[in-house]
Amino acid sequence: MGVRCRTPILLKMLESTAQMSIPSVYAGKSIFITGATGFLGKVLLEKLLRSCQDISEIIVLLNNAYETEVFEKKKSKLLESSVFDRLKEQSPSSLDKICFVAGDVTLQDLGLKQEDLEKIVNEASFVFHCAASVRFEDKPRTILMINVVGVDRVAKICLKMKKLEAMVHVSTAFSFCHRPIIAEETNFEKLPVSVLQNIEFLDDDRLEWICDSYRKNRPSNYQFSKALSETLIVKEYSSRLPIIIVRPAIITAAAREPFPGWIDNYNGPSGFLAMSVKGVLKTLLVKNRVYADWVPVDLVANTLIVAAYAVVMEKNVDMGNFNSAIPIINCVCPTEKLITWDEVVEICMPILHKYPSETVYSVPGGIVTSNKIIHELCKYTLHFVPAFFMDIYSFVTKGKMKMMRSYKRIHGVMNHLQLYTTRRFHFTSKSMDTLINMMNFEDSQEFPIDQREIDWNKYMEDFVHGVRLFFLKEKDTSLPLAHRNVYRLQIVTSLIKMIPVAILLIYLVKNFIKPRSGFQISNLLSLGRLLQK
Repeated sequence: MGVRCRTPILLKMLESTAQMSIPSVYAGKSIFITGATGFLGKVLLEKLLRSCQDISEIIVLLNNAYETEVFEKKKSKLLESSVFDRLKEQSPSSLDKICFVAGDVTLQDLGLKQEDLEKIVNEASFVFHCAASVRFEDKPRTILMINVVGVDRVAKICLKMKKLEAMVHVSTAFSFCHRPIIAEETNFEKLPVSVLQNIEFLDDDRLEWICDSYRKNRPSNYQFSKALSETLIVKEYSSRLPIIIVRPAIITAAAREPFPGWIDNYNGPSGFLAMSVKGVLKTLLVKNRVYADWVPVDLVANTLIVAAYAVVMEKNVDMGNFNSAIPIINCVCPTEKLITWDEVVEICMPILHKYPSETVYSVPGGIVTSNKIIHELCKYTLHFVPAFFMDIYSFVTKGKMKMMRSYKRIHGVMNHLQLYTTRRFHFTSKSMDTLINMMNFEDSQEFPIDQREIDWNKYMEDFVHGVRLFFLKEKDTSLPLAHRNVYRLQIVTSLIKMIPVAILLIYLVKNFIKPRSGFQISNLLSLGRLLQK
């Protein structure tokens, strides 16, 4: 039986939101963030520092960074990220508000030093739990420890906190993807809470059995682990903590902030696009009329900020009496704004030629099909066969043989992501609409969360450009070189396509046609080019 979110209660916030802006709710407060080194966590951290400038401090957990060298390396890598370039120009001193602490989300008390633990317990008012294992191929122990046990560890810290106003847990819109309609409610998994809280004591075989027996028809343990974490939160902490769960769909490049198209990871669609601008991806399996359930990362980060704000406003209305129904937000694209994968491909094809990689392997583009047999044939003929010969060439020239290995890894990722390109999902999003409607005009401009305002054509161009600029780290000054490389590849490709036609014509002329006086082979090649066109 499902536990419905408190949309009616959330609606009460409409009466009280006018008195406090979002930045004012965070003013003078300390915030604790897990997963700040991840894609979403970075954007959330940057947005809080830039748009809520009166924040007192943001405590950032650096996972598994107990050694001084590792700690400093992770800290420097985060601060040097291009996500902060805009903040460094506008308000560089804001970065001084970040306090880094070493810990581990899978350990008791998050593995924090006593002074760091006391700092969080005594000072933090908001908790954003973004840390997660998002690798579909991770082993059950890794995924369950981080995504389930980690939630329990963070919640236990929250129980000790003296100033806690809101805890925001980041789940996924696909946690219950085996259901025909994914509603804003938690449908309990059958595993007892006692089992979920003691996963670390179970052996690997037992964890494998749990995943295989209870996963149902979810495509991977990732979605299953997120469903378990929601079950744990609702059953164990709903009546004890001011929690709100945000379920984003597929998180993609930024629509606007910190920069249009900002991206720094290879996951999901960004991986497809990175492989496409390099001319590596030549085939994609996409079912007709399947929607691309995307949501830009900056809209997700803003939704987390607004969600915590909503909990505070709700608390003002309900006098802090939290019942067993935790608010759940499906952070998804509104139905009327959805775009299909076919439309994505149609928009992106010319853009790939506008922003090719400077290290392009073949002409960007390929075959998009809904037929699995054709897709498999294309994988071997357009991926593995060329990769095999490229590796042979690398071996002969004493280069690095990497193409076959790269394609195997690419296909492993693609096999997991085919869930999203071959199946249509149906979401409800009333709570998301409530968040949108509760914001005043100034807040809605500073913290946009409404995906209806996105122009998909512009967004796709920013996305492809962002993959090249921010992820592949190729400057726009190299575009002329990239275009010349593509032009050369187009010539080579055309010549290669002419070879079988030329061979056929030569064979026909040699065996069936008696050449007249003056007939030259150049005439034959001209005819071959004509037929090729």
